Amino acid sequence: MKSSDPVSCQNCREGAVRSFLSLGNQPACHLLADATEAAQEPSWPLDLGFCPRCSLVQVMEPVDERILFADGYHHLAGLTQGFRKHLAVLADELATTLESQSRKRYAVEIGSNDGTLLDLLAERGFEVLGIDPCGSESPGGSPVVREYFGADVAQRLRTTTRPADVVLATNTLAHVTNLHDFLEGVHAMLADDGMFVSESHYLPGLLEDLQYDFIYHEHSRYYSVTALAAAFERHGLEIFSVQQIATHGGSIRVYAGLVGAHEVQESVAAIRAEEDAMRLTDEATYAGFATRVEQHREQLLQLLKEVSADGSRVAAASLPARAVTLLNYVPLGPDELDYIAEISPKKIGLLSPGTHLPVVAQSQLCGPDQPEYALLLSWHILDELTSRLRAEGFTGKFIVPLPEPRIID
Repeated sequence: MKSSDPVSCQNCREGAVRSFLSLGNQPACHLLADATEAAQEPSWPLDLGFCPRCSLVQVMEPVDERILFADGYHHLAGLTQGFRKHLAVLADELATTLESQSRKRYAVEIGSNDGTLLDLLAERGFEVLGIDPCGSESPGGSPVVREYFGADVAQRLRTTTRPADVVLATNTLAHVTNLHDFLEGVHAMLADDGMFVSESHYLPGLLEDLQYDFIYHEHSRYYSVTALAAAFERHGLEIFSVQQIATHGGSIRVYAGLVGAHEVQESVAAIRAEEDAMRLTDEATYAGFATRVEQHREQLLQLLKEVSADGSRVAAASLPARAVTLLNYVPLGPDELDYIAEISPKKIGLLSPGTHLPVVAQSQLCGPDQPEYALLLSWHILDELTSRLRAEGFTGKFIVPLPEPRIID
C-alpha cells in the first residue's frame, strides 16, 4: 500500500480512515533470546487513524496475527492477583446470570491464554472449551483447541459440539486480523439465547488518560461502544448491556446476543450518548491527543535526565506488552535504564523488544545492589505493583510514566 492510497475502515468498511499519529517503527511484543536474534528483529510502522463514521481507531497498516503470534504470547492472564480476582468476579456473574438454565451451561472462551477463566468457570459447573493458537493447558486441565478462531473453525466445531450459552473474548477483539470473520464465527457458535461477552480497552479512557502505551501492533483496533455496535450489527449481533470496568487502565465489558434475543438495557443508550458528547468522530479530538503524546515524550525524557544527573540509577519494573511502545517511542534503552525486572518465568533471561534491555528476576531490583529509582511500566496496576516491590525489599523511589511523569516515594 502506498502512503497516498486511501485506507478503508477495518470496521464499517465505508469511507477513508484519517491518519493522526505516528509512533514510528515498532517491533512486535516478542522478547528476544540473544543479540543474534535482536539483530534480525523486524519492525513495522505504527501509524494510527480514526474512522469519521463509526469512531474506530485503528492501525493504518495492521500486521497479520499469524506473524505477530508465530512465536507464542508472553502474557499470562493469571499472573497478577488483581486480574485473577477480576476473572473470578466475571465467572461468578456468569454463573448467577445462567443459574436458571435446566441444561448444563456451556462456555467457549476465544483467546483463553493460560486457562485461568476456563478453570474458574469449570469450578462453577460450566462445561468449557478454550480456543487459542498460543493457549496453554490450564492447571485444571480445561480443554483448548489451538487454532486461530474464525467462521471456518466455528462451523467445524459446531459439528461436534452444541451451541454455546456464552462465548467469551476478554481482550481479544483488538488482536484478530479479520474482525468480520471472527464475528461470523461467534454468531455460528451461539445458542439462540446465548450471550457473547467481550472485554476491550475503552477508547475514551485511552484518549483522556493518554494511554498511548496501549497502542501496539498486537492491537489493530481501539473500540468505543459505537464502533463495536457498527461491527456487531453486520453479523446479526445486538449489544444489550455495557459495563465500564477498571482492568488495563479502563475497559468495557459488552454483552451481545442474536438480534432480539435479549432486552436492551438502558446502559447501552447512556454510554452511546456519552460517546456522542466526546466527539469521537471529530478530527480535532485526535489532533489534540497526538500533540499531548509528543509533549509527554519530552517530559519523560527530561525527568529521567534530572534524576540521573547525580549518578542515580534507574531500572524498570515489569514488562507488559503495552510497555514496548513506550520504550521504543520515547525511546528508553541502555542509556536510560539498567534493566527490566520481571516475575514471569516466560520473560526472565530474555531481551526486551526493540530496545534490547536485559530482563532479570525481580529479586535483582529488590536486592542489595538495587537502583535508586524504579520506572513502573505496569503503571496501570500501580497499587499492586508498588506494594509487591516494597514487600520484597525495594527501598528506592518510583517513577510513574503516565498519564503525567511523576515521582512517588
